[in-house]
Amino acid sequence: MRKFPFCNILLFCAAFSLLACEPEQAREQSSGPSADQTVAENSASHVFVGARIFTSDEGVPLASAMAINGDRIVYVGDEEGVAPFVADSTVTVDLAGKLILPGLVDAHTHPGYLAIYNRLIDLPEAASRADQIEDIKTLLAENADQDIVYAIGWDNRFFGTDGPSRKELDALESERPVLIYDITMHSLWVNSRALEASGIGEDPVDPLPDVAYYKRDEKGELTGYITESAATLFINRFFDMGESETAILSDFINYLSSRGVTSLLDAGNFGLDEEVYRAVKGLDERGALPLRYHGAYTVFLPGQSETAVEELKRLAASYNSENLKIDTLKIFLDGVVETRTAHMLQDYNDTPGNRGGSLFGVDTLTTLVIEVDQAGFNLHVHALGDQSSRTVLDAVEAARTQLGRPLGITVAITHLQVVDAADFARYAELDVIGQFTPAWHSYDQPYYSEALGERAKHPYPVAELIRAGATVNFSSDVYFPSEWADHSASPFTGIQVGHTRKGREAGPDDPASGPKYEQLSRETMVKGYTMGGVIQLGTESDLGSLTAGKKADFIILNEDLFSMDPSRISEIVPTAVVFDGTLVQGEWPDFDG
Repeated sequence: MRKFPFCNILLFCAAFSLLACEPEQAREQSSGPSADQTVAENSASHVFVGARIFTSDEGVPLASAMAINGDRIVYVGDEEGVAPFVADSTVTVDLAGKLILPGLVDAHTHPGYLAIYNRLIDLPEAASRADQIEDIKTLLAENADQDIVYAIGWDNRFFGTDGPSRKELDALESERPVLIYDITMHSLWVNSRALEASGIGEDPVDPLPDVAYYKRDEKGELTGYITESAATLFINRFFDMGESETAILSDFINYLSSRGVTSLLDAGNFGLDEEVYRAVKGLDERGALPLRYHGAYTVFLPGQSETAVEELKRLAASYNSENLKIDTLKIFLDGVVETRTAHMLQDYNDTPGNRGGSLFGVDTLTTLVIEVDQAGFNLHVHALGDQSSRTVLDAVEAARTQLGRPLGITVAITHLQVVDAADFARYAELDVIGQFTPAWHSYDQPYYSEALGERAKHPYPVAELIRAGATVNFSSDVYFPSEWADHSASPFTGIQVGHTRKGREAGPDDPASGPKYEQLSRETMVKGYTMGGVIQLGTESDLGSLTAGKKADFIILNEDLFSMDPSRISEIVPTAVVFDGTLVQGEWPDFDG
């Protein structure tokens, strides 16, 4: 039974303050081998002293010294207790009060997707529909040499619930294919030339009517507005994974590593998994993968349910390597509020009769849960609506009943924009993890109120799940280049926004999103990015906390994350990132990895 205790956060925070003010009292506890073990048996390759260590370990939450030997931690505690681990060959590093954290986990991101879609050109943020059209006109003129124009960033608010029309794009460009994703990357706007070049014909089959579809006008003709998996299938006809994309993939992975990420979940590549995992495995075999890379196979079409587990097995057998493990089934269950495709318990306020929809119902999902459990893979489900997340909970409950036991795998529901209060306690009861993307939690309530009404007032209820005893964790969910360029992908951006519930540019007097108690403590955010993440990945016995016996994955910060101005947290870049006992990013005096 996998649990992530958050009930002692206030006590933990008080203990952390005590460490800063009264170090001898706060450092009495230690972990590691007993005193009768000899230096020869337990000598450390490196010892770190004079540190402020936040361990994410409830048993020894705070420390001032740590010893590692090779790829393992052999001691965490006070400086007096580290002496038995110091030999003549040991390198001792005095950190002079700097902060050590466990390696961070990005529990849902898309390095391969970002690399493949790197050619998307960003539209500037527009104030109106007319401004957006002018921006597209400028973009087309500035890229006159491109045979096909790929872009991202049209604003759903300007085009209503029926979406934009190809005719408006045709008026700007009729000779070249033009494909533009919306700001959520959940719907696509294309011109007539793109429809012709795609080869889909005049009457393509909608993968999931009312959720993933090709919009048609009153005459039944394609309008050029395409949603969800239909948009993915369409644009995949234009993309592949070549050498330049592999180079971008490597660069983005190294960016995450430089921001302290030592484990991640690639949450799927929507039909391009083979190409992406082949590239990742190549990086690993060349020694160019500076983190643990967990991969997922994505189910995003109804017909995939029958073969999903076998396909996951095939990918794992073909591409698993030392640091790459394809071990998760990702189900793209519903859509997003922006396109009114997230599956809701009640109608959308502005589209009466529409509640969105889900890829599968409870029965099909229950069968998949049991198959995944028996195969030993983890399950990761995209669900933004309160109905879709309830469907997952119901399926897990039904699977447990049929099996006569708790699941032997981890199940995470990701994003969780709207969760019905009646379901809060079920996450802990069913051992289902709440997976959140905190960079989204600054949230434009007036915009979402048009669709959700009162339901928009309490988005992303992380604190509610924690109060109910659930495991939660955090991620970047980055899948297009501008989020890399503006550091939305950094876990420190997630920590800042999750703590303040404000955008990074917000001032001290700007309102926060949702109830005040949803402004999570920094300690809670760090624990979600460490232990919460490894629980989802199933690696908590080796990772997630700085505990003797675990792997030596940790980061060193020059600034005190826990006391600094919260508006600057997103700017943090670790001084050093250590993965498997080896320095992979940054530098430190006398520390050569």
